[in-house]
Amino acid sequence: MSCAIPASDPRDSTWQPDPARRHVALPEYGGGIAFPSVVALPDEHGGGIAFPHPAYRALYDLPTSPEVLFEEEAHRKGLTWGEDLTLCTGVGYLTGAAAGAVAGLRRAAVEAERGEPLKLRANRVLNSCGSVGRAYGNRLGVVAMLFSATKSGVSACRSGADDWINTAVAGVGTGALYRLPGGPRSAIVGGIVGGLLSGATVVAGRPVLGKFAPNLGI
Repeated sequence: MSCAIPASDPRDSTWQPDPARRHVALPEYGGGIAFPSVVALPDEHGGGIAFPHPAYRALYDLPTSPEVLFEEEAHRKGLTWGEDLTLCTGVGYLTGAAAGAVAGLRRAAVEAERGEPLKLRANRVLNSCGSVGRAYGNRLGVVAMLFSATKSGVSACRSGADDWINTAVAGVGTGALYRLPGGPRSAIVGGIVGGLLSGATVVAGRPVLGKFAPNLGI
């Protein structure tokens, strides 16, 4: 049951409030307390709130669209280099940690001895999952950080272009940089592997990511 607003003006001396509804006197912008309009509050029947006066509607009916601080942010598409770096590094570390925890659990199950106490088994599982998960997470986090930084650098060199070329070049650069401590030959092999993986990601994963995560710019 919705609350109806009285048609007569409450400032009229002939108007009397309806005892079945509650009415609130709101301040007027001209100073003092006046009754420019009546706001019907919800009653026991579930009635809604009405704002008949345009000033109160503009005050309480707030927009639901995203607000930006600078005008150029409204026209920006995709993530900034800092946001992309944080996102890729965090997702890479969490993915590696989860995969390492699964590998550590499998290792603990293989190393378990017959007849050992439950507390010892639980301790082995926790230690194995923690050590392997931490190692995998660090490695994949570093790879994701190198990929994001290389991709942002390539995009800056290409005057802000954001397409599959950035992803492919970033894959080659990431593989080469990650394997560079092992020597030039290892860096070349890492670059080839990184290029193949990034190319496969562009071909296979780009349609899916473009549908569910269009702001990633992969």
